[in-house]
Amino acid sequence: MKLLFATLLLAALPMPGTKFKELPPGQGKAEVEAACYACHASDLLAQQRLTEKQWTASVEKMVRWGANVPDKEVVVRYLARNFGPRSRFVATRVGTVK
Repeated sequence: MKLLFATLLLAALPMPGTKFKELPPGQGKAEVEAACYACHASDLLAQQRLTEKQWTASVEKMVRWGANVPDKEVVVRYLARNFGPRSRFVATRVGTVK
């Protein structure tokens, strides 16, 4: 079971060296990158389109699973502002490093 979980987790992570479009600027960007990029790429964040309440639940779940999120409120505000239901941000894979 552990091997299956590890395989699924690795399959979900971006390949090493993959570069993605930058997150939108704003307060909380650095915190989101530090907290989320260990496991997720910007594409995953952008496709969620969650409300602030849903982002709060998602961040709290990630913390329970071991994510290091020192300032949850800043992270949730940034995510809700930039990746809420009305978000128009589209993350695009721009290339890979060889």
